[in-house]
Amino acid sequence: PYRCKDGNFILPMATFNRRLAVGYCNYLGMMDAVKEAGIVDKDPYDAANVPFDDRNLALPMGFDFQKSSKCAELFALKFMEKTAKEWETELEAAGLPCAEIQSFRDWMQDKDARIARIVAEVEGLEEPQLGRTAWMTSAGEYPNLKKMERNKKVDFKGKPTPTGTKDSQPKSRPLEGFVVVDFANVIAGPAAGRMFGELGATVYKLGPGLPQHGPMVMMVWQAELHQGKKSIIVNHKVAEAREVAQRLVARADLVLVNKMDDQIHHLGLDRETLDAVHKKTILLQLKAHQGEKASARSNWSGYDPALQGKVGLMTRFGPPGCPNFHGVASCVDYLTGYMATFSGIAALYSREERQSKSGDWAGTSLAVCASLTQLTLQRREPPASAVGATATGMTPHSRIFKVKGGKLIYGQADPAKVDADALVATLAAMDVEQALAHFKDSLKSLAVPVQTCKEMAALCSDGRSKTAHFKKKDAGQGWVVETWEPTWFCFDGQPFATRWAPFRAGSNAPEVLAELGYTA
Repeated sequence: PYRCKDGNFILPMATFNRRLAVGYCNYLGMMDAVKEAGIVDKDPYDAANVPFDDRNLALPMGFDFQKSSKCAELFALKFMEKTAKEWETELEAAGLPCAEIQSFRDWMQDKDARIARIVAEVEGLEEPQLGRTAWMTSAGEYPNLKKMERNKKVDFKGKPTPTGTKDSQPKSRPLEGFVVVDFANVIAGPAAGRMFGELGATVYKLGPGLPQHGPMVMMVWQAELHQGKKSIIVNHKVAEAREVAQRLVARADLVLVNKMDDQIHHLGLDRETLDAVHKKTILLQLKAHQGEKASARSNWSGYDPALQGKVGLMTRFGPPGCPNFHGVASCVDYLTGYMATFSGIAALYSREERQSKSGDWAGTSLAVCASLTQLTLQRREPPASAVGATATGMTPHSRIFKVKGGKLIYGQADPAKVDADALVATLAAMDVEQALAHFKDSLKSLAVPVQTCKEMAALCSDGRSKTAHFKKKDAGQGWVVETWEPTWFCFDGQPFATRWAPFRAGSNAPEVLAELGYTA
């Protein structure tokens, strides 16, 4: 983030995408200075350009220290010319994603968030709360939220789950027979596509012919997100390629996109065009700032990090005056993908239940899901001990504790039984096993070791856990990945396994084209 004229911060999104990096430099009048610093603009997918990886504008995350520092200096000087809000409005109007950094309290009072009903008024409550996180057109006008009534009996108005007949067998995965065409990129959308595949749908992944995102996004991240999909590359600038995409859409029960409204019109994926190709297709659209209602920011572009800044997450994780990411690819992206899956399945269930011959338009957004991560903090802010880079926990007794050897544990102690400062000193002299035993035997309370990602992966790779399984996967194309098995889905007591390892981008083209009736 960069400090602006008013003292607030602006977060430009120019790191992941070549078009955006070039666009920012041109729009801010910095391109000549950038080139003078030795930075070039070259295709990162051309092997001949590998020597430029540390100074290629298409790969800003690869800049060496000198190049990165020079760009930061140029940005810092420029952003001091206007307020953060002025920059945000201006840059978004120019198609350059960014965010004015603000707190969660600011977000809960944000005028546009209120209009979009990302933050909604609730009948029976004086204060607003977070609104709906998924929606679909077929539901019609959603009613106002109402205050929850404790212990009130709710009559079930749905239909019981069908028991089947002797002539019908339950599917091993519930979405078998359904088709999803996945046009999404980066993380949130592809994560939704991966989950549809885990649930049994046939998922066709359509990648761009000329990607603007760098190899980190299109190859490294997609290695995990391509699992269980059939991959084909389609250049929408070529008429024959557009025909391939349209043939796939004509088969689709659901079309998945993380595009703005003008982009889906350009791709021929808007509701009117879909109705002409395949009327029953459901359009599942993930956006950055969309809420249940349309607002001025509905068609603004954005990424996970930008929404972390907008809704207050960055002010939680950074020290005072220095907002910081929860993670570049954080829980916001993945939560949005999971919420999109829920939204799509709800629309699919509605279509099948109503036996409708018409499609639907379902959606969610990064904004509503980034807000949802702070659900428990709507009424009050956490204590200082739970904020910033050195956060330990919500209370002095329920928190992370340091033990010997630089290790950590998380424990919950009864304040009536032990002094917090004394407990900290006692645990500092113990190793992990001794500290866990102290909680169990002396404090009669819960404690668990704090594990790194590598330690968690090792624990879940020995085959002993049924519900947490980290596994190496190889489709035989030299693209070996290690990822979690989808044990979050469990049917008849058995967790799912990945349907197949990820294929390289575009490598399923011969199979997909044959399915569509093309011949060599």
